[in-house]
Amino acid sequence: AMDPQQRWILQLVWRALEDANLTSEDIRDERVGVYVGASNIEYGNLVVGDPASASPYFMTGNTLSVISNRISHVLGVRGPSMTVDTACSSGMVALDLAVRALEAGHVDTAIVGSISILAHPLSFVGFAQARMLSPEGLCRAYGANGEGYVRSEGGVAIILRRSDYSAAQGDRSHARIVAAGVNSAGRTNGISLPSREAQADLLRSIYQGEGIDLSRLAFIE
Repeated sequence: AMDPQQRWILQLVWRALEDANLTSEDIRDERVGVYVGASNIEYGNLVVGDPASASPYFMTGNTLSVISNRISHVLGVRGPSMTVDTACSSGMVALDLAVRALEAGHVDTAIVGSISILAHPLSFVGFAQARMLSPEGLCRAYGANGEGYVRSEGGVAIILRRSDYSAAQGDRSHARIVAAGVNSAGRTNGISLPSREAQADLLRSIYQGEGIDLSRLAFIE
């Protein structure tokens, strides 16, 4: 009855804690927020045609909000716990919320993740009917001959801490987030169509606001 996304993100979070040299006991008494990006509820569609087969655990097992809440429940942490659904940008928006909470001092530690599995053909059919999927199975990002995107599965979890707090705790750190930001496309030719101008404005405001030297950028995804 449980959406595999809930189980998978738990495994990823546990591995992230181990990588950070932390245990659940280490963070249980801290101010810990959980921020997860997720938008797929395909697993629950498997029983839509047969409602009588739903178990007592169906609702908690197939609700987006519980993806993050189950992490808080299992680890026993009491900070903000939320699942963010902004479609393709869910994970990045969850990250931005975590960064804002850390900067504001609302939390000392943030568990950030994103998860997506493909479990039912309905979404494939719907996106295909909307002509969003590439008929040749290739995204061709930035290419003039791109005809759609390709769906895939994936999951990630990272542990964020304020730099001063992390240094005091002697944590092992892989990287530092210099800046983050979000915006929206506003009105475009279609509600699902992105705005190049809005995306450029966002990047420009982040770089200028943080004084980032563009010549020092080594990797762009």
